[in-house]
Amino acid sequence: MFTAGMKVRAGQVFTIGVYVEVLAVLVQFFLAGLGIFYDAYAFFFHAVVNALIVGLLPLVLALVGWYAGLDRRTLLMTASIFLLVVLQSLLLAPTHIDGSGALRIISGLHVVNALAIFMLALNVMDRVRFPARA
Repeated sequence: MFTAGMKVRAGQVFTIGVYVEVLAVLVQFFLAGLGIFYDAYAFFFHAVVNALIVGLLPLVLALVGWYAGLDRRTLLMTASIFLLVVLQSLLLAPTHIDGSGALRIISGLHVVNALAIFMLALNVMDRVRFPARA
């Protein structure tokens, strides 16, 4: 039913998907900056449209990578991006509930977590670019 060629193709899809993920994270930073410095409407794309791509693509990629037979660490790193995106939303909870004072400081970690998401995506990209080093 499944051929070796399909697994190779799945590996190629995973590799391309990882590049798309890194690009989507960069677009997230751009949209956030656009929302702050140009037009607040860009936050809709930052918070909803592209956030879905950044958040759900790693889950799909983890499944594709599993099928392709990628190593466990790469799969866990890929799936971890999804968990960090969930945390990303939770970090904004104090702002959304109109929290005040020190509680709002937690929302400041939103940017730090975004950098962690970007670094993790870059690490996964390195693992597919240079598999011998992984």
